[in-house]
Amino acid sequence: MTPVSAKFSTFLTHHGQFIDHDVISTPSETLSTNQAITDCCNQVGGLMKPEACFTIPVNIEEADPFFPPYQTCMNFVRHTGAPPLGCANGVREQVNERTSFVDGSMIYGSDADREQELRSTFSGRLAVNKENLLPINPQGCPEEIQAKFPCFAAGDHRQSETPTLTVPHITWLRRHNLIADALRAATGITNDEILFQETKRIVIAELQHVTYNEFLPAILDDLHMNAYNLRSKQVGHAEIYNPDVDPRTINAFGVAAYRMGHSLVRNTVGLLEKSRKRVFPVQEHFEVPDIMYKGGYELLARWMSREPKSKSDRFLVDGIRNRLFENFIATPSPGETPSLDLGALNVQRGRDHGIPSYNAYRQFCGLPRANFFAVTHGGLVNHSPRAANALKLTYRHPDDIDLFAGGMSETPELGSILGPTFQCLIAFQFSLYKQGDRFWYERTFPEIPLAAFTTAQLGQIKQTTYAKILCSVMSDIGVFHSFQPNLMLRSNIPGNSPLQCNVILEGSPLGFDINPFADQIIKLRGMRRQNPFLGAISPYNPGMHKIMQIMGQLPHRNNVFPPINSTRVPKIRRKQRKVY
Repeated sequence: MTPVSAKFSTFLTHHGQFIDHDVISTPSETLSTNQAITDCCNQVGGLMKPEACFTIPVNIEEADPFFPPYQTCMNFVRHTGAPPLGCANGVREQVNERTSFVDGSMIYGSDADREQELRSTFSGRLAVNKENLLPINPQGCPEEIQAKFPCFAAGDHRQSETPTLTVPHITWLRRHNLIADALRAATGITNDEILFQETKRIVIAELQHVTYNEFLPAILDDLHMNAYNLRSKQVGHAEIYNPDVDPRTINAFGVAAYRMGHSLVRNTVGLLEKSRKRVFPVQEHFEVPDIMYKGGYELLARWMSREPKSKSDRFLVDGIRNRLFENFIATPSPGETPSLDLGALNVQRGRDHGIPSYNAYRQFCGLPRANFFAVTHGGLVNHSPRAANALKLTYRHPDDIDLFAGGMSETPELGSILGPTFQCLIAFQFSLYKQGDRFWYERTFPEIPLAAFTTAQLGQIKQTTYAKILCSVMSDIGVFHSFQPNLMLRSNIPGNSPLQCNVILEGSPLGFDINPFADQIIKLRGMRRQNPFLGAISPYNPGMHKIMQIMGQLPHRNNVFPPINSTRVPKIRRKQRKVY
């Protein structure tokens, strides 16, 4: 059994996954008919493009407890290739279909068409189904999904990968609608576009605030939080935007470092009812929405708040290590595995994207390279002897170690759930998202002052916590809702005991005062009437952020990443710790 965390809850795992789907989505190669490739292990027929497949050869021992020896191939489809920026000749790059900003793409979509499909078109609200859950997918459920209830639609197509990911999707959708209703009541405005865009702006600000002030401090130590200037200012504005920063998602983050969250996944999902707890194997609920219906959202959110995440280490639970998307392959080819191994997929995805080795990123982060497999000076100094030996049995030389394997197997540093290499890459990437975002919520917007939040509005946003957001959207299902003030931490941590939601919300339905936002909307509406050329102030209109970008590929020498001091990796002065 995989050990669980003594400190952090399951909410940490799946907020991280939620944010992943905000900043990265890479399309896979397709058949010449534009259909999905499902059978790389049996490349027969004229429709197959051989270069689209990169199957994983599986060397299974006789004693393997899961896969029989004759299953020697794991299906793997390459991500769509793209030329470098400017379409010049160069290494194969990949496309990112998301905006590479923490801007709610997974809630609202990454383009105007998708956003329009998700809107209700009245009162600024997003569409919901009859149970106030995500809207029903008009295309129905995929063939391989055996669901009793309708499948969902959202800003990102992966909204139902696991029920524990669907929870934040529903949470933030309901939060949007709650704020839209509050703005309508406080202003008397019924114009759908004004209410929608102003609400979206507030929700994105809350998302940025929670991510940088609750999620990141839970996975990174204070040294990295401070060195990369990741925390928001406690009070007031912060003009941190740097137009020279390239905010694109780098490959090392997308296909290796941020996949550290896979080791945090639990092997079960559960419903915490008033007098009992029901748990189910995670593999039974991949892409199946059924558990969310009939009050399941609230009960699953309660379970996530009370349950610890898996301990951060080099191991994955059975549900994603052996049984990922089990039975999705209707008729496996001879020798093909009937399920997938997420760890193997992660290593192969790094090779598909052509990212450099673990040692290359150690050097990029200002860390010493490993020259041999021992844990002494000059070797794998951030690994335990057991982890170093596992790498020695797998690779011929430390220069061959894949980034995912090397980073995942590092010993976590004090104050973090990660080793130094993944801490560096994750802190670096989130600093790019922040410094490179022209619409970061703390900005004063000297170029467009009316686009900035007022000091009073910013004060309300900075009172927001994930617990307040969750409490504000809970439906009455005959259970008194209570959550710990810091949802990322376990409820048994001293000072983090569960509180009733009316206490957490401090008597306000939203957990903050809507009036500063309503007053400003009324003020701006009057200004627009006097000056029709002013238009609606909404920095988050679809298309403002570029989509379909080419992913960043550090540390390539010819990458377009700007060589300026503000975006170089800071030097981290670490306390000496015993190597073991």
